[in-house]
Amino acid sequence: MIISGGSIITDQGPVPAEVRCEGSRIVAVGQVGAPAAGEQVVDAAGLWVLPGGIDAHTHFGMPLGNGYTSLGWRESSEAALLGGTTTVIDFANPAVGESLVDTVAKWRAMADGSILCDFGLHVTVTDVSEERLAEIPGLVAAGCATFKGFLAYKGRLMLLPEQMKILMRAVSRAGAMLLVHCEDGEINAAAEETLMGTGRTAPQWHPLAHPPESEEKAVADVLAMAADTGCPLTIVHMSLTRSLELLMEARQSRGDDAPLIGEVCIHHLFADADLYLGGHEAALAAICSPPLRDRANCGDRLAGLAAGDLDIMSTDHCEFCLAEKSAAAANGFAHVPNGCGGVGERLVVSHTLAVAGGNLTPARWLETMCRRPAEIMGLAGRKGRLEPGYDADVVLFDPRAEYRWEPLGASDRAGSLWAGLPVKGLVKDVWLRGRQVVAHGTLVPDQPGGEFLPRTL
Repeated sequence: MIISGGSIITDQGPVPAEVRCEGSRIVAVGQVGAPAAGEQVVDAAGLWVLPGGIDAHTHFGMPLGNGYTSLGWRESSEAALLGGTTTVIDFANPAVGESLVDTVAKWRAMADGSILCDFGLHVTVTDVSEERLAEIPGLVAAGCATFKGFLAYKGRLMLLPEQMKILMRAVSRAGAMLLVHCEDGEINAAAEETLMGTGRTAPQWHPLAHPPESEEKAVADVLAMAADTGCPLTIVHMSLTRSLELLMEARQSRGDDAPLIGEVCIHHLFADADLYLGGHEAALAAICSPPLRDRANCGDRLAGLAAGDLDIMSTDHCEFCLAEKSAAAANGFAHVPNGCGGVGERLVVSHTLAVAGGNLTPARWLETMCRRPAEIMGLAGRKGRLEPGYDADVVLFDPRAEYRWEPLGASDRAGSLWAGLPVKGLVKDVWLRGRQVVAHGTLVPDQPGGEFLPRTL
């Protein structure tokens, strides 16, 4: 297959180029020669030819109560493909007392045969016993190269500082990386207790239970722990100016080569805390942790992304139906499941509000969504670039199309932060490992299905 007539994104901007794919791989980019007899030629005139997006932070099928987050693996991966994302890295979360090996096996069994995009798995660790930590090297050898710990969610997921350091040492010894949710669980729990105890239980009070000082303290603490242990670290969903300042200070002072990575999610870039005052449904849709911040913080995140201070743009995709959130809100905001969608919106919304808005160059935009997630998370050489030898994950994108955004696939059952937003940019066609999965903005009937991706840092 030859994709002809389109432009690829370079540091100099969009440049006319052809892309030739054979089987599941890209074999040539640039001037690729005449088509062979019977070879398919795809007309991409006027379109950008992009590598498939990589979302390094999703929650597609986490069991929760009697259901699953994000409407299930298939429905969420439908939105991913329609939105130009061909690879996600999700989270395998253990039940109490469950081995990490069994957790990964369970998560893969849930995803296999259901997920339509390719996927990897981060492994959440809430138990730092010798038995659990002893499993980490084997999981790394099996392709799970990243783990996650929480300083938030007291009584559920939270690790105490000394426990976090124990985990960091184990992860570092295994040649892996640790992702950390940086909010202070003690601060949040005290704030929540005060709010609930004084009758401030409506969804609009959610952000006050996650005050800025909670994130700032946790970021400072985890950076100090990383310096002490030498552990490679990704701070996920950074939402504050001060958090980024602390990250930059740590990078300047750290003497070893272990990376310190900053992730930002699209809701912390392009949505703000005014949504909590926008009515009951808007506030419910915006309940996430960390919460949405004020517009100044949003602007600082975007500037940090443009400058390269923040490394990757993810979604923390974790949708819940509005009806489910609304029912839970009857008992107070603390009972509302946290999370926003975004895997289908990321490419178009970020193009509209960052690239077309003049805040990100097209090259930096793609770097944060494709190349850097691949490099950081262990997919370099296979995903994230349009280069010979890489998977033929290809997106045809029309940067000129204008319309109002509507949620993709089954996501219309969830509260979207972006519904009705005037957008600029349209995902027209998508290929996953050389097979077309989206044609003219619609899923093709014969889906190849996603594959598990072993990763090595």
